[in-house]
Amino acid sequence: MDMPDIDFAAPWGTMLKVMSAIGTLVLVGIPAFMLATIDFEADMIQGIGAVMMCLVILILTLLFTVRGFTVSGSTLLVRRLLWNTRLDLTGLRSVTVDRNAMKGSIRTIGNGGLFSFSGTFRSRSLGKFRAFVTEMSSCVVLDLKSGRVVVSPDNPEYFVSVVRRSTDDG
Repeated sequence: MDMPDIDFAAPWGTMLKVMSAIGTLVLVGIPAFMLATIDFEADMIQGIGAVMMCLVILILTLLFTVRGFTVSGSTLLVRRLLWNTRLDLTGLRSVTVDRNAMKGSIRTIGNGGLFSFSGTFRSRSLGKFRAFVTEMSSCVVLDLKSGRVVVSPDNPEYFVSVVRRSTDDG
């Protein structure tokens, strides 16, 4: 019998809230300041370029926001703003709660705190991994065929039990 889809929220931790607020203020403040002070006759191209760059960064990072997670059979869906990122759980090697998974990690490509911690990271303890994290103290590490993934569901222990049941061959 197939398990029903089970949804988990992606709560925002204090660090993500603070970093997102500061980042948003900067990315909205720079264009506002430039629009208020720029001499459009002399610096129009430069001013418009800077304003557009800030707004594009803000919009792109908003689109990649992690809104939650859904365990659907042998698939983990990372719910984004407008789409889902699909991760195949088939052949799962392990899934464990690790509240320190992101500790000491270095972002190699991706977003380091503007609406999520997502992308490719590296750490001594985990090596290379993908992250879809909004709360550092709720991390779960999935060791998949495709590599390690770190997520931060609202109920890490229950998430682990759901993933184990959904990938159980018996």
